[in-house]
Parts: sequence; C-alpha cells; structure tokens
Amino acid sequence: MSRNNVIRAGAVLLFLVLCHNPPGTLLAQSGYAATTMAGLSNGGRNPEKPYAAAGDRAYLIGTQDGNFPDIGDHVPGEMGGLWVHPIKLIDGFWVTLADSSTGQVARLRKSREFINYPYGNRFRYGPVLDSLEVERFQFSPDGHPGVVVQYILTNRAARARRVGFHLSVKSDLLPVWYSDKLGIVDAPDTVTWDAAAGRFVARDTRHPWFAVWGAPDIPGQPIRPEPAATQGQGVASAAGYRIEIPAGGVSSLTLVFAGSASAQAQAESAYAYIAQHQESLLAQKKARYAALLERSRIRIPDQRLQEVYNWVKVNTEWLVRDVPGMAYGLSAALPEYPWWFGTETYSLQALLAAGNAELARQTLRLLRDQSVKANGNGRIIHEVTTNGGVSNPGNTQETAQFILTAARVYDWTGDSAFARDMYPAMRQGLRWLLTDMDQNRNLFPEGYGIMEVTGLNAELIDVAVYTQQALARTAAVAEILGESGDAARYRKQAAQLAARIEDRFWIEEETSYADFYGTRAQAVSVAEGAARQLGLKGEDKLTPRERELIRYYRQLKERFAAMPDSSRGWLTNKNWVIATPMETGIAPRERAIRALDKIRRENVGEHGPFLSATERLAMMTISTGVQAVAEGNYGRTDEALWYIDRIVRTFNRTVPGSISEMMPDWGSFTIAWTAYGVVIPLVEHVFGIQPDAGTRTVTFQPHLPSGWEDMSIEDVPVGSNLISFRRAKTARGVEYTVEATEGGWTFVLKEKSAAGMRYYLNGKAVSIPAGGLRMSGHRNQVLVIPR
Repeated sequence: MSRNNVIRAGAVLLFLVLCHNPPGTLLAQSGYAATTMAGLSNGGRNPEKPYAAAGDRAYLIGTQDGNFPDIGDHVPGEMGGLWVHPIKLIDGFWVTLADSSTGQVARLRKSREFINYPYGNRFRYGPVLDSLEVERFQFSPDGHPGVVVQYILTNRAARARRVGFHLSVKSDLLPVWYSDKLGIVDAPDTVTWDAAAGRFVARDTRHPWFAVWGAPDIPGQPIRPEPAATQGQGVASAAGYRIEIPAGGVSSLTLVFAGSASAQAQAESAYAYIAQHQESLLAQKKARYAALLERSRIRIPDQRLQEVYNWVKVNTEWLVRDVPGMAYGLSAALPEYPWWFGTETYSLQALLAAGNAELARQTLRLLRDQSVKANGNGRIIHEVTTNGGVSNPGNTQETAQFILTAARVYDWTGDSAFARDMYPAMRQGLRWLLTDMDQNRNLFPEGYGIMEVTGLNAELIDVAVYTQQALARTAAVAEILGESGDAARYRKQAAQLAARIEDRFWIEEETSYADFYGTRAQAVSVAEGAARQLGLKGEDKLTPRERELIRYYRQLKERFAAMPDSSRGWLTNKNWVIATPMETGIAPRERAIRALDKIRRENVGEHGPFLSATERLAMMTISTGVQAVAEGNYGRTDEALWYIDRIVRTFNRTVPGSISEMMPDWGSFTIAWTAYGVVIPLVEHVFGIQPDAGTRTVTFQPHLPSGWEDMSIEDVPVGSNLISFRRAKTARGVEYTVEATEGGWTFVLKEKSAAGMRYYLNGKAVSIPAGGLRMSGHRNQVLVIPR
C-alpha cells in the first residue's frame, strides 16, 4: 500500500508506537513506593463493566475484559474509546497473535484479570498460544493528548518464538455531546498509511480532527482489518508486526495513541513526544499521585475507610479535564459527564479539605468565566461541555453554592487575591438570586434546585438554605476586603433568611423541613407533576410500587386542593435536600436531632437516603454524603460514620478503586462528588479541623466514633502552612500533638472539659477555657490525664 492510499469510512487518528523496550520497561514500574497504594484487582469479576485510563488531556474507556464495546447515553454508544476533548479519536483497538511456527492464532478478547492503579491499568490474559503469557499495561500521561499501551509477552517455552502481532483499530473522530446544537456535525473519517513514517493518520473529512498511530522503532505493514463491530462513521484499519521472544524470555511492544482537535502537526508532535518520553512521563504521573496522597493523609482505626478516603482523592484526579483554549478544571463523572458542572461545588469543598486548593480555585474560575459567557448576569451555569456548549443556564441553588464555596477557599487558603478576584461574581450572584429570582422579595429565590422534579419550580429548601449560607459567607469576605457596607447588609439578610427558614419551612406535625414554600396552587402542581413524571414510561411498564406512588400523589393533589389557599411550607416529595438545614448547621439542635432521626427511620434505604418519595429505589453518594455531613454538624459521629459506611460498602462494586454514582453499582462508574461525603465528615468533623487561614488560626474540635482511640492527619495545607494533628491514648492518658511547618500561627484545641481531668501543655499544667486551649509554635503537645 502506498503512502497516499486512503481508507475511507470513518476516521481514526490513532498513533501506535511499537518499540522493543527492555522487557517490562513500563510494567516494572507499576507499583507505588511505601507511601502510596498498590493496584486493586477485579478478581475476574465484572468483565463487561467499564474502567478508565485517565489523564487530564486524554482518557481511554473500555471494559475490564480488555474490549471496547459501544457504551454510554449522552452520545449514544460513543462515550467509551479514546477521548481528547472536545473530540473522540477512536472506538478502540484489538490484538491478534499468531505463532509463525505452529500456525496457532489467539485473539486477545478476554482478559482473566483487570488491575486498576491510580495511574493506569493492567490486564492479565494468562497463557495464550500454549505457553505464551500476555499482559497489557496502559496509562495516559498528564499534560499530553495521548495514551501509552504496552503488551508484555512472556515465553514459558524452551524454544524461541516468532509471533505475529496484528493490531486492528477503529477510528471514530467525533465531537462531544451537545455539539450539534452549536452546528458541529460529525462527518466520515479517512485513514491514510504513511509508509515513510510507518504510521496511520486519520482525520475527519469536515473538521481538522486528527489521530495518529505508528511504529517508529519497528517496521510494520498495513494489513486487511477485520470488520469492526462498533457503530459510527469511523474506519477500521490494521497493521502487522513481528516480535521475537527468546526461550524463557520476555519481549514487549509499546503503542502510543495521540490526537488533536485542530491540526495534524499537533497530533504528530504529541505522538513523537509521548513515544520518546513514555518512561519519564509514567514516573512523573506516579510521583504526582504519590504527592496527592501525601497531602492531608490520615491514619484511622478503620482501615477500609482509610483506603476509600485515599481512593476518592485519586478518583477526583481522574476527572480533571484540561482542554487548551477552553478551560481547565474538575469535571463531574465518567463515562457520562466528562465536562463541568455548577453543582461540582460539593466536590470542590472536599478538594479544599483534602489539600488540593489550587484545583478548586481553577474550577471556580472556570465556572465563573463560562457563566459570564453564557449568562452575564451572575447566574452560574448548570453544565458546560468541553467545546463550550451550555445545555442548562443554571439551576438556582448552583449560584448560591458557587458563592459559598468561593468563600470557603479563603478559609482554607487565606488567599485575599483570589477573594478579591471572586468577589464581584459573588456579589453579582447574590443580586441575581435576590432580585431576578426573588420576585416577591421574601428572600426565598425561586426556581429549580438540585432535584429537578417536574413541577418543583418554586421556593425550595435547598435554594433557601444555600442562599443563606452564601449571604453569611459573602459578608465575611466583604469584611476582609474592606467592603463594610456590603458586609453589614449581607450579614443582616443572612440572619433574616435563617429566621424565615425556621419560621416558614419547618413543619412541626411532620417533624421535618418542607420541600418548598409556596401557594396551594404550586403544591397542587408539584403533586400533579410527580404523578405525571412517574407515569412517563407508560401504564404497561409501571411497577407495583410506581402505581402505588401515582395513587399517593393523586390523593396528595386532592388533599392539597382542599386545603386553605395560603402560602406555607409543603412536604410533597420528601427530597433528600430536606436535610440541608442540618448539612449547613443552621437548624436548631433540638429540631435537627428530631428531623435527622425521622429521616433515618423513614426515608433511608440500604445505601442511604432515598432521593425522594418518587425515587425510593435510587440512592446516590451525594445524598448519603450530605446526610453524613449533617449528622457530623451536631457531633453525632457514630451516626455520621453509619452513612459513610453505606458509601464504603459500595467501593469496588463496579470498578476496582472506585464508587459508582448511583449506589450500589450503576450510573457513572466514578463521580467527583462522592468525595464530599467521605472527606468532609472525616476532616472537618471527626478530626474537627476548622481553618481560618486569613488570621493564621486553626481550631481542632475532634469527635471520635465509638471504639476509636488513636488517629492522625498529617500535612494538611492551610494557607502556606502544613498542619499535622494526632491523638493517641497512652498509659498516662490522652495525648494530642499539633505540628506545623511555619511559625506565627495560633492553634486552638477544643476539648470538652470534664471534672477530675488534668491538662498539661508542653509539660505545664493548664486549664481549658470555654473558647478552647490556645497554642503557638511549631510543635505542641497536650496531655489529658484522668485523676
């Protein structure tokens, strides 16, 4: 086939680099140092479930048996394969091995084991072609739009072997979801074999989208591809290579895939760089994950929870998307939501507590900037794809959550420049909430909240609560920035709104906060909408439970219609967000405890709170996590740990090292906001860390679960300092240790003083005042001795 021969039908720009590295070059590095974690095996389970080899510029999604079927819903069947956002490059690749001596052929279609590492994946195929064992290791280097795949062939036979390695690739250059609304429409691909360079180049026939695949170190030849089973306008192509394996020896074959959404030269340059630097890129990726795990590292008696805590930090890193010319920030989930969401502020609060403030800052800037482009009025978008498509300009609570999270950055970092940069957006967002979205000027913004239930477009509990928090936290930032007039106004409105939430949302006879505050007509509309939403699938497809709920909502509609026509709080769907007054700690303790107990009694399933009365089979990590945070706010640590344990129990159910969006094992296989329900309760409630980096003060108010005695958290970034806090039960009593890398800070230990206890600070007897024991210096030890 000549240089200019073109294969038409659907394009794939995949760059395969084939080189004889020293045996096991990449695979030999696939374990962490002692401070990091080893990979987790699927044990042969879930072979048809997806996984990701994730990097910030590219990620590869296939199934745990090593294949690449059509998966996903947003772009139907196309959410897997190799993505370099905002485009997809290929559907996948498939390998066939042929023993030239015996004529035996083996298609690598089913791996026996899948092992997931924070930085990559390994597939073990076991023996093929008699005594030839095959493994595949792959990773996506950060900062580069490509993926490295290495096959390791171990010859257990007493004879040397020559093996034909046949690689088939199916291109599928296409744009991200929602692109058609922007006038970007996929076209067929073409694939060209470049004989001089020994590589394939694929492009979309309508757009400058490219992928490259080749073998610069070992010559290959194009061969007839097998028909590809995947959908789309891509092209199947194939190349053959020869591998010599000595008796009892090992040989390796390394492939590199790279691409570009703008130019062929960029795709080729990326391929060349990755091919040349693959070993150092892997070492850099491992070192970066090791550093990530060192920040805010914990040691607790519950080893399983400690493992999950580490992995949710890793999962979050898998979801970083870097799209040059567009944005850099934390995306939501894989495979369905690899773009950016206003609701990601849950995840950003976890990032702060886990020691990754810079990613939180960059994501907040991303949301602000994209919201200015889309809305320009202070409203924060709901989601924006990696080519700038905004399908929903924003649910009301997302603006409030953005504001309160931007303020939380200052608590952890003391970054006044960032606060000043964000303050105009915070102020404009509050103006939008309290003018455009508060038509009756009662401080309750209207509009949809996080629960997008048909008809529930009213003054919602989550919107009201998060707006109250946005006001309170913006007041604090305004004070720091010298905006005293704003600070006084926001502080007053925050106090008024907190009082009104208690007055108008609390329903004493239900021992619960209402879903929303509004008129009888709105309540009737919500009940009617819930019944209609349940019935959308058709009468013949309804479950008995769904029929029962439809009857319930119709009866509720009739009951509401017969009630006096006045504004009040209404409890219709019992959405999980009725816990938000407790999640934020604004609910009075007596009410909070009663409401939390009732939720646990009546609205909690095997894995946590039901999403709503209409979704009693659905539970999510975010709703369970919010409940854990709510319990922690009131010092109910055992109850908080009970909810966290619901999350922990779903760990590894779908993908080793991760937790699914919908508990226990469906939806996206990894999602960022899971971290909220694990990191926040542990760091801010169990360890009790309350940062105030602006005043160089950190308060510790630990709440130990039953049975816990010794625990520590180390190298927690607060401002420019690194803080460590330990608690240990010794023969003399309980010893607390606080260490810091910088001087000039104040540390406050809040320990519930009890009669008969003696307290010593650095060997000197002290008493603990009501506001807590104040300490300074790089290292402090507090010993509590019972009399």
